[in-house]
This record gives sequence, C-alpha cells and structure tokens, in this order.
Amino acid sequence: VAPNLTQHPNWHLIDHERCGESNSDRIIGGEMAHLGQYPWIARLGYIRPHKGIFDVRKKGFKCGGSLISNVYVLTAAHCVTDLKGDVLALIRLGEHDVRTRTDCEQDKCAPAVQDFAPKEVIVHKNYQNPAMRNDIALIRLDRPATIHSNISKSEMENFILLAAFVTPICLPYGSLLTKNHVSERMEVAGWGVKDINSSKTSDVLLFVRIPVIEGKQCHKYLGKYTPIGKGQLCAGAQVGYDSCGGDSGGPLMHPEAPDGLPKYFLIGIVSFGSVRCGSDAPAVYTDVAYYMKWILKNID
Repeated sequence: VAPNLTQHPNWHLIDHERCGESNSDRIIGGEMAHLGQYPWIARLGYIRPHKGIFDVRKKGFKCGGSLISNVYVLTAAHCVTDLKGDVLALIRLGEHDVRTRTDCEQDKCAPAVQDFAPKEVIVHKNYQNPAMRNDIALIRLDRPATIHSNISKSEMENFILLAAFVTPICLPYGSLLTKNHVSERMEVAGWGVKDINSSKTSDVLLFVRIPVIEGKQCHKYLGKYTPIGKGQLCAGAQVGYDSCGGDSGGPLMHPEAPDGLPKYFLIGIVSFGSVRCGSDAPAVYTDVAYYMKWILKNID
C-alpha cells in the first residue's frame, strides 16, 4: 500500500497547483523542445576554483536537474559529489537556447534566465559510487525562484499572460508511488550529446521519448556494470535515442492525471547508462517515487 504523502508535514512545501504545466502540446520524439515545454529544467554550472571564473565556453555546464519547489532542485548525487576539482557554482533556470540572451519562438519571448548559487547541497547518505545506488541529491537555491509567466510581444500592452517559463514539475503521490511504468513512453530532455560520434553538446534544449523497460531486460545489458536494484528504473533500448552526456541529473518525465487534468510528473533522474551512448542499450534512472519520503524529509 502506498504511503499517504499528503499527510506529511512538508507536503505543503511543494506547489501542487502550478506544477507540471507545459507550454507546448506539440511533442515529437527526438526533436528540439519548444519554448517553455519543460519549464522546470535546471542547468548546473561548475567552476575550477584556481581559475575563479565561470566560463560557459569551457563547458561549465555538465549536469541537469529539476525544479520541484521555488527553492529546491532535484538532481543526481554524482552531479554534486566527487567533482574532481570542479565546484558547483551556478544553477540556471529558464534556459532554452544557450546562444541567445532572450529566447523567442514565433511571437512569444521568454523572460531572461534566472541564475542562482547553491545555498545547501543534500546528498543521500547511502549514495554509492561506482554502483550508483541512491543517486539522488537536493540543491537548495540561495533565494526563491520567480515562478513567472510570459507575455506575447503582440499583446504587450494588454499583459496577456501565456504560460510559465519557470515552474516546478510535479512529484509522485498516491497511486503513482506504486505504478508500474513498464512500456510507457517517457520523455527525457537536456542539452546533452547531440551527435554520438562527435560528443558535441546541443545549443538548444532537446528531448526524446523512450520506453521504460523491465529490470530483467535491463540487467541483460547493464548487469555486467552493476546490478540494477531497488530505487532504480531502466528506460531506452532504442538505437540513437538515449539520455546522454550532459543530461546527467536531468528528468525522466511523463504526463499523469491523478486529479483530473494531465500534468508532467518527475518519474526518474538520469543516473547512468551504457558506455555506448546512443546505442541500443538502456540507461538507468533513479526512481523518484521510491525516494519521495527522503525528499520530503530533507526539504524545509
């Protein structure tokens, strides 16, 4: 029986009204995401202390995350520990095209990105590397994110609000805590490796749709690296479609409708995959439903 998380004393800290709403109903696998399609996606930026400056050209962004409230981003533990000299310095929300200062699509423009410093990083105490067990962490932002809406250029005077460009994703509760997602097609998004032959990252947010697969099938591919255990999900096993490279810590998501209208829920966190990125081997994700009690316990 799934626990009733709505009775948890910290349940109110999650925004259940505005979470999971996407600004796009046009979803095509393996394509560029539309502006505001995944407004909860965070980019994590790193610096080397001896250089002391954050330089995007030096590929400072290496991981992703998901905004789950106005002050917390959920990511993978391996994105915030054992950084080999790097230091997490920046959390960016509202990014779409890394080349432009203002992102626009047709007559819609998104507000400027929001940049934050990490106030606190909370890593699961039982995180294990390289086995990647309990690969989950929370980042508390140094101030609350502005959950705001976009204004169409043509409607500027009337201030007609179109859609949010920074908003949290919904977290599983109720029947979603025990739901079997095998064969469901999830969405993964990020600025990760675009061409598996060149390891060049994308300038624009990309997404793919990939199926959740059974643990046995996953073990066949990845068991030699590490056995897949509780708190982990497998998805992928489609040639050329995979979460890869800079998408570590980013969301595995799916529209669900536990209370009426469908909203996006955070199902998994990109943890690790086959060395052959983009091959027919699946990737492994931290199962968010399994860690909901841990998440609620560690936010305040």
